[in-house]
Amino acid sequence: LGRAGCQATFSPRMPSGYYSDSSDDEEEPTVMLGFAADVSEPSLLARNHFPSKLGGAPAWLDPVNLPTERQLRCSASGEPLRFVAQVYAAASDEPHAFHRSILLFLSPHGPSLSRPGAVRAFRCQLPRDNSHYPHEPPEEGDAPRALTLAEARLASARCPLWANSG
Repeated sequence: LGRAGCQATFSPRMPSGYYSDSSDDEEEPTVMLGFAADVSEPSLLARNHFPSKLGGAPAWLDPVNLPTERQLRCSASGEPLRFVAQVYAAASDEPHAFHRSILLFLSPHGPSLSRPGAVRAFRCQLPRDNSHYPHEPPEEGDAPRALTLAEARLASARCPLWANSG
């Protein structure tokens, strides 16, 4: 899979009578559906732009407290898991999860996919006020804040394979 952004929405029609206590002023749920699309500006895939993406390298929301190397290894084959997708799924109504990303990794050994530990999803969430991102959204082309030497060492100690990817 190449590096691509995901962007699209879809609002389904619910069958009549689907809601038990519906009234006219209630909103129907919205389903967001993503489609692979070329990215016009590669800098938009940097972690400070909170991307949703397929393939390439993860853009870690928290670039320091990464999953460990052991967590990113297939339990069945022992091989490093491959990054497949990342979805930015912010939860503005939950202060501790203002920023939230879900990352999906798969075993490179296809026959192992049905075994425990061959498919892993990681969720990372941060409050709006955090040490990695300013309060306001970035401008197009803005680079993420560089890690301090101590932060970079911690990230590399936790996960040498992916520490410099985001």
